[in-house]
Amino acid sequence: MNKYIFTLLLTILLVSCKQKNDEKQNIENLTQGPIVHKSLSQDQLTQIKYIQKTFNEVLPVSLEETITNFKRDQNPDNEIRIWLNMAKAYEAFSLKNPEEEKVNLRKEAFMLVFMRSMMSEEEIMKNEKTEYKLLTEKDIKEIFKNYTLVPKPITINK
Repeated sequence: MNKYIFTLLLTILLVSCKQKNDEKQNIENLTQGPIVHKSLSQDQLTQIKYIQKTFNEVLPVSLEETITNFKRDQNPDNEIRIWLNMAKAYEAFSLKNPEEEKVNLRKEAFMLVFMRSMMSEEEIMKNEKTEYKLLTEKDIKEIFKNYTLVPKPITINK
């Protein structure tokens, strides 16, 4: 999971941000932070299980790895809140598009929700590298409508 999420985050960062080559090299050298929390509350674990289950098809990460990743967050409650909002927007879309042959459509929807958690709608739509082959404009607007949090860009501590 860690490699998958890292690769996913790296890809999104490289696609969505216009950076200098030396900055890109710094991003490629990122490593995961240490586990900050030895344990999480039962409420947090219940929410993380829901998040993992919701995204399992498009982000196939084990529950154990998902929990470990949330333990790395300085503020897991805030991160859980973001992922729950992402899950709400993704789930609303995927329930309307449940067919097996629409898995690639749901993957695009996940990527859009993920980017929306870090960028405003305007930033996403202005980015010339943002291209959705399967999502319609109507789909995108519906997903945006269902994601209600203010974007929170990923910060990198040096």
